[in-house]
Amino acid sequence: MISQDKIDEWIREVQERPASAELIIRYIANRLSELASREEELAAENIELLSGRKVENYESRIASLEYQLELLKRQFAGEVILPSAEPSMKPSVETLNLLVYNHLGQVLRLETDPVGLVPGQTLAQLHSETPHEELLPNLLVISSLEELLFIFDSGRTVAMPVAQIPLSDPENLNWKQTFIQEPRIKEELAAIQPIAKMTLYEASVQASRRGFVKKMKASFLAAHIAENYIGSGVKLPADKTLGLTFGMSDDLFVMVSREGYIFSMQVDRLPSAIEEVIRLGITDHIVSAFMATHKASLLFITQNGKAVHRDTSWLEAAGSFKTKGQPLLSKERREAGIRIIGATPIEEEDWGVILHGDGTIKVYQLSELMAAGSVPAAQPSISLLSFSSFHRPEARQEQVSEKSATRS
Repeated sequence: MISQDKIDEWIREVQERPASAELIIRYIANRLSELASREEELAAENIELLSGRKVENYESRIASLEYQLELLKRQFAGEVILPSAEPSMKPSVETLNLLVYNHLGQVLRLETDPVGLVPGQTLAQLHSETPHEELLPNLLVISSLEELLFIFDSGRTVAMPVAQIPLSDPENLNWKQTFIQEPRIKEELAAIQPIAKMTLYEASVQASRRGFVKKMKASFLAAHIAENYIGSGVKLPADKTLGLTFGMSDDLFVMVSREGYIFSMQVDRLPSAIEEVIRLGITDHIVSAFMATHKASLLFITQNGKAVHRDTSWLEAAGSFKTKGQPLLSKERREAGIRIIGATPIEEEDWGVILHGDGTIKVYQLSELMAAGSVPAAQPSISLLSFSSFHRPEARQEQVSEKSATRS
């Protein structure tokens, strides 16, 4: 504050030493400028408070944090203990859920006991009046405690627990009796992403089918999800949203194209704005995107039933954007029409589920596929359409038990 005593002191200083007047005037002018700037800031804050924008911002942030906490509580079956309260939910029994969905927003949910799975087992037979290839079906295997994010190619999102999707009849699996998360006009369902554990990661990466990516902090993504909109992540009219993946800053992000080209780069080097990172041929598009850091191997499944295995160390991280990508398939195989339907990082105990062109959905142990180099019972005349990997919950429990026994 500028007091009367201070003003009197300046007057005496100017009277005794006139040369100091310029310095005093400059000091006063700078102080007045600071006060004017602060007055403008206070006025702006006052306007926001009066209009309710400030309150809405705080409410949005609170809602986002509450939503993230609720995700964690559901994921850990109510075992998150808050300082002020004991958990109110009893632990739930975890089962595996298989989702079969298409671009029309139709979703079929099957539930299975992971303990009883047998390699080569048929989980269901999907019936459809429309050829399966035209509906572009996708598979996703997740826990019954998972939270799902429906991502539409417009950038709109809808979040819901997997348990809210009605169970389908595995003996009569068809698109006529399905749950529908209906797209709006000119929309298509691009992906269904598990998000229950997204708060445990530092970053999310959004990828498009033409090889564009955008990185954002997981906390920012949570705020966008609370608003039911994350953006389409595309720049080109002919491009479409592929999906999301979560990871840490030092994780290795990988994209695999249908024609067998691979882009990999550490997450913290990826662009924060939408940018093309791999240049694809006009007939090519991305089919899989994932983090490969903590897995020993990579598995690629082709439409004709080949299971191509590579060590994760085989990946060559790109030194720049807009590269052609690291080739997996030879020129001869590409020209012969061999295409990748899915790829994933795996450990030996991981499992996978595959949708065959005739609608058969079968489960496999991935270590057996790697050893054989092909999918058992795959017929050359019937293409494989979709592939998804998963880790059986009981396998984790067996590992814990073995470690405990070893310590004993």
